[in-house]
Amino acid sequence: MLTVRGTGTQLARRFGTALEKHAGLRVTRVPRDHGAARQGGARQGGTASGGTSRPGRGRVRPPADPAADRLLVAPVFVLSSPRAGSTLLRVVLDSHSQVHAPIETHVRRLSVDFTTRLTQEAMDALGHNVADVEHILWDRMLHRELLRSGKQVVVEKTPSNVFVADRFALCWPDARFIFLLRHPASIARSWHDADPARRPMNRAILHTLKYMTALEDVRHRLPGLTVRYEDVTADPATEFHRICDFLGLPWEPGMVSYGDHEHGEVRKGLGDWRDKIRSGSIQAGRTLPDPDSIPRELRAMSECWGYAPASAASD
Repeated sequence: MLTVRGTGTQLARRFGTALEKHAGLRVTRVPRDHGAARQGGARQGGTASGGTSRPGRGRVRPPADPAADRLLVAPVFVLSSPRAGSTLLRVVLDSHSQVHAPIETHVRRLSVDFTTRLTQEAMDALGHNVADVEHILWDRMLHRELLRSGKQVVVEKTPSNVFVADRFALCWPDARFIFLLRHPASIARSWHDADPARRPMNRAILHTLKYMTALEDVRHRLPGLTVRYEDVTADPATEFHRICDFLGLPWEPGMVSYGDHEHGEVRKGLGDWRDKIRSGSIQAGRTLPDPDSIPRELRAMSECWGYAPASAASD
């Protein structure tokens, strides 16, 4: 079969009819998106339009050349659900002379696309897929923040990172992880209290449980340090000394007085913005709920994290 690319003009049709009649060859039209797909240009689950290919993200993989593809060395990611105390952890760590813990950067939401076939071909020739270039972008953005701070270690703590922690581990093979736990019922209650009208308690439970479940899954797959919010607020010096040891940093007692330092803008969407964090001092957490009052949906997680005895966590 002979294939030609065209628009189905009258001349092409007449040529095809004559060729089939006299030479026994049938001419067929190539669909618009077929050529793009054949060259790896069509997006997975979609088709090209207007002759412009929209490639798939490609396989997520480690950097082909870590020395050339990565500027950051051993970045740190705090993994937690929302309302688990990650902003407190951030501002105290950011008070260390060698640690820069910026606002929630949402870096995982930064994406790229190859919008032309030539771009796709060029990246193929250079050995990059879309995921590779996104990783370079993520690395560049966080490295820029670190350079601007003049410090040596960067810490990123956006709660939704729990859903892409495995990708971070591939992006930065030397990444380090801190797993921050808090009583599941306290997490749900705090998320509800932040906006009671829009966040009824039943929604708060289901919403925060998604993060907790993802965090627990990641804890089984990746190495890291587990920290409890309740321990941080009860004995901050001991817990942050332990975190510094994990990061290979000297303990600095002044870091717990985070109000003496500047930590960037505090507002909704970039971290905790309420009065407790604005106070500049570590305050005690809320009273832990009685085991019998833990919502049914959160009992298994409460038991798993050691906040409830097995008898209270099972129906």
